[in-house]
Amino acid sequence: MPYDPNFPPDHQALAGAPWRNQFQGLKALIDAQAAQIAAQQQQLDAQAALLNQLILPQLNHDDQGAWSVSYIGTLPALWQVWVRSDLNNDWSNTASYTPANFPVNDIGLVPQGSQWCQIKICGSDSSNNTLTPFSNVVSLGPVPSP
Repeated sequence: MPYDPNFPPDHQALAGAPWRNQFQGLKALIDAQAAQIAAQQQQLDAQAALLNQLILPQLNHDDQGAWSVSYIGTLPALWQVWVRSDLNNDWSNTASYTPANFPVNDIGLVPQGSQWCQIKICGSDSSNNTLTPFSNVVSLGPVPSP
């Protein structure tokens, strides 16, 4: 039975069944609200995930070996370039470029003699303090599974 805002009627004797129906109606309303809130939370989480993707730097590599960065927001003073390869599996900050210096070609970014490498970037200020999260990782060559 649905919730009745006019229950209980004035000057009536108490009976259990109508009260149970009233409480069940209230419980149904609460459950329906909880389902709506959960659905709205899922929508908000999805929107937050999209916004996070927009504020992450996007590192791109074209067929001619040119690297570029897509980024929404105030550009950092420098893009820190982090590289790891078969010559050194540890990520290391190998270079810093001003946004005006992009696109950059493969020379200087890809370690000489490496069979594979991975590159990612993050934005920093002029004192190399990280200002943006890391970008996507771009892999060149047959990178082994971890």
